[in-house]
Amino acid sequence: MGRVEPAILAQALRALLLVLCATLFAVPATAQQGPGFAKGSTCWTSGAQALRYAELAAHPAKWTCAGDTYDWKQPRHFVRLDLREKGIDANAVRYAEFDRHEFKRLTVTLIGADGHTASRRYDFDEAWLGRSSLRSMVELPEFPGKVEAVLFTLDGGDWPESLAAAKLVARPSVPPTSGFVHLVAALICGLLLAPILFDLGYFRALREPFPLWHALFCSMAFVQTAAVSGLIPLLTPIGFEAELFITYMSLDVMVAATMLFASNFIEPEFITRRQRRMLVAIALLAILNGALTTFLPELFGEWIDHFYFGAYMLMLGTYFAILSHARRAGSRMASYLIFGFAPFSSIIVLQFVGVFITDALYAFDETWPQNFALLFEVVATALAVADRFIAIKRERDQAIDDARILEKLSERDELTGLRNRRSLDARFEELVADGFHTIAVLDIDHFKPINDLYGHPFGDDVLVCAAAALRARDDDDIVAFRIGGEEFLLMLRGQDAVARAEARRRAITARTMSAMEGLDRPVTASMGVLDFSAVAGEPGLDFWTLYTRADQLLYDAKCAGRNRTRSDTLDWFVPEAAEGQSAAA
Repeated sequence: MGRVEPAILAQALRALLLVLCATLFAVPATAQQGPGFAKGSTCWTSGAQALRYAELAAHPAKWTCAGDTYDWKQPRHFVRLDLREKGIDANAVRYAEFDRHEFKRLTVTLIGADGHTASRRYDFDEAWLGRSSLRSMVELPEFPGKVEAVLFTLDGGDWPESLAAAKLVARPSVPPTSGFVHLVAALICGLLLAPILFDLGYFRALREPFPLWHALFCSMAFVQTAAVSGLIPLLTPIGFEAELFITYMSLDVMVAATMLFASNFIEPEFITRRQRRMLVAIALLAILNGALTTFLPELFGEWIDHFYFGAYMLMLGTYFAILSHARRAGSRMASYLIFGFAPFSSIIVLQFVGVFITDALYAFDETWPQNFALLFEVVATALAVADRFIAIKRERDQAIDDARILEKLSERDELTGLRNRRSLDARFEELVADGFHTIAVLDIDHFKPINDLYGHPFGDDVLVCAAAALRARDDDDIVAFRIGGEEFLLMLRGQDAVARAEARRRAITARTMSAMEGLDRPVTASMGVLDFSAVAGEPGLDFWTLYTRADQLLYDAKCAGRNRTRSDTLDWFVPEAAEGQSAAA
């Protein structure tokens, strides 16, 4: 056996070392198989429009797989979701759902273990709506076998992080066109609009502004629900920017309408003028807050949500403080508003907490909680409006009744209870139209001596007895009036009007004799009666013309010896200015 040469031994040692090195580095090489992405990882990168995935796949260092740093300024973004750890086949990942943001083009690529790929491109308008306007859906391309990764290539979009959080599902949460959630949203929208019809009726009846503010609130609640539920983009071909404008501003106008509604709705005795002005100021602040954050977002940068929800917390705090004060003061309506606005306010508070304290709350989809909160508020405030309408109507009806009572009292003679001269002036044309075509003017004979001998209280009793004799409670064809002092007037209808007037005149004597004690002589009355049925309805015929003629007949009766009646018939009438001579004595 020959001796081994040193050179050969050295070569053998070097070969052994190479084998050992290869063995040591074999495991790391296996861990970085393929493009170098860890199993189950989510990685992203951004660059120029001409950048291709093939150029980046072999350079893991150019990808970010942790944190929340994104280069939003780049025109193209790549987001890769690794599925190897899950062992998912193509049938298990048929759809991708993610937060809805505008983009120019989205390319979805499925990557197989053997490097085989399948892609599908979408414009923004081609993406489907999810459970709300905040979510989008796309269908993944057809792919045979196991899927190793899903690659999103986003062009002209500013929110690649929404794709990093995409949810891959076998079935979409809603149908691509419309589904049950859209039907429920449409039903809620119909319920939100229904109170507007009642508001318009309330406004017509009350002429108060609060039903109009409530109608505006319901209208904006309808628009907001239709927008966030996806009905507006589903039914109308509007652009995404217009859709966002409608979504954002309808919410702020709705809150402003709520404030203006409250400022006019709370009972005046339970809210101060300063508090009303504060509610109006909150309404203006809501509009300003929405306009600035919608049209000038660059003023706030990454602090836009802090400013927006911080302003709303200030508004809500002031609103509930004013309502609580009104409620403690005894307002019935304030309880409705506090109770109705509380669910929607709770959602705003949760969003405020999510922005300022924890991102976990900020990420939740408030669409359907908000829809039901708005429906709850509309129902609660609609009941409040109905309650307030009933209360106001009851107050106005009571005021009208009181006014009618006062009017009746003002048209009645306080001493005798008969209708007075004011009532005669107001009702004369109506009485003539109803067939009262006979007028009788009566005067108590020698009334002044009665007052002088027995005193004015005794004279008042005589007037009360005379009024009782003239009053015809069981005869609708006679209406008695006290014109003034001891003078009375009768309006009569019917063919025997003159005879019935004479019977009433004679009844004065009988009534006073039976009711009055201490009289040493009977109380009589003189009367002038005029039948003007032949000329009733003639133009120019008025009360004064008839009264003057009847008063002249009364004067003739007194001149003929009193305690008697003089009557006449007016067969023709020529309008002229004439003044009669009063027969009162």
